[in-house]
Amino acid sequence: MSHTAIVPDHMTLRNYLLQHRLPLYFSKPVLAHIESYMTAATAKGFRGKVVDLAEYSNCHRTTLGHFLAEGKWDEGVLQAKVKTESLRQVMETSERTAEPLFVIHDDTIAQKTKPSSQAQVPMECTGFHHSHLLGKVVWGHQVQATVVGCADLSLIHSIDLYDKTKTHPDGTVYTKIDRVSDMAATLPLPPHGGYVLVDSWFTCARVIDSYAAAGYHLIGALKTNRILYPQGIRISAQDFACHIRKEDVRLVTVNGSSYWTYRYEGALNEIDNAVVLLCWPEQAFGEPKALRAFLCTDVSLETETISAYYAKRWPIEIFFRQSKNNLGFDTYQVRSATAFIRLWALLAFTHLYCTTGLGQPYPFGDGLRVVRKQVQQDRFRAVYECGRSGIPFHVVCEQFKLA
Repeated sequence: MSHTAIVPDHMTLRNYLLQHRLPLYFSKPVLAHIESYMTAATAKGFRGKVVDLAEYSNCHRTTLGHFLAEGKWDEGVLQAKVKTESLRQVMETSERTAEPLFVIHDDTIAQKTKPSSQAQVPMECTGFHHSHLLGKVVWGHQVQATVVGCADLSLIHSIDLYDKTKTHPDGTVYTKIDRVSDMAATLPLPPHGGYVLVDSWFTCARVIDSYAAAGYHLIGALKTNRILYPQGIRISAQDFACHIRKEDVRLVTVNGSSYWTYRYEGALNEIDNAVVLLCWPEQAFGEPKALRAFLCTDVSLETETISAYYAKRWPIEIFFRQSKNNLGFDTYQVRSATAFIRLWALLAFTHLYCTTGLGQPYPFGDGLRVVRKQVQQDRFRAVYECGRSGIPFHVVCEQFKLA
């Protein structure tokens, strides 16, 4: 007598795939692999490895590896869906709340082990990159990400590999600044104002001009060696800060932390007019190593508002940490660039599902817990149905790869 095992029926996830009309773009086998990935990625202990995917799929890990590295499907469809849906949601939120729209750019390192000189198939596109988190040069992939947000909503918008070998038609290197600047033209006009939030690497005239053309102001960290022109005198921010007295600053509180803040408005090198905030923690006024500087091109904003808006950059740091801890952002072991770029596309789509695909918006951590319960319930339901159907225990074990 033959028996057919009953596989888990992830209806909520399947409906999400249907909602985004993925059957129009992908074959049934590809859709099954995407569903298997999203199920596995939201399970506890997921590391982004093919063996983790196989645990939640009827296919062997070699089939799943082929799906990632050589499968005939376009990951650009998922990337486009994430971009379209994230912008739709934040635009609707902005229209409803009359709050500004925020675009947040940052990069991170997916650190890898440097291969030996004898390695026959090293991981593609790896190289040495400076890790700000570790304060040293490490081997791995440098990844640029963009998060869009409005009010309390923050959503992943894109994940892209930074490839040092990519060039413009004239042969010059296509830099991280080029990518961030080019993205400005892809964004909608913000209905109630918009701000791009960046670290000091991207606080430059090129990015400012690109986003100004798209209708966005820039708020960014500023290196303290940047040149200011108070009363026409050319001086670096750090040297100018040495002349600031306690009576020249005011205490500003952001998210429970207080900072002594001096507001400068005027010219910088390559920037005609902007606000620069020079800030020290409340207990460290005047200490050179404690000085932080921030630039805002919207000179109409109050000092407190600039500080509060820049603090909205924090969600991209949370995205990196959560994705590394839960979705295998940097623990994958696939070797081809095609495979790990596809993994990032699947990761972004899964992250969006956990935050917006469950009938109401969730912080990622809360949404992930909801999905994990769904997955576990589906697996227990499948076992229950196997028992009701009289399927032998050894067949159930084979189905769940426990034999």
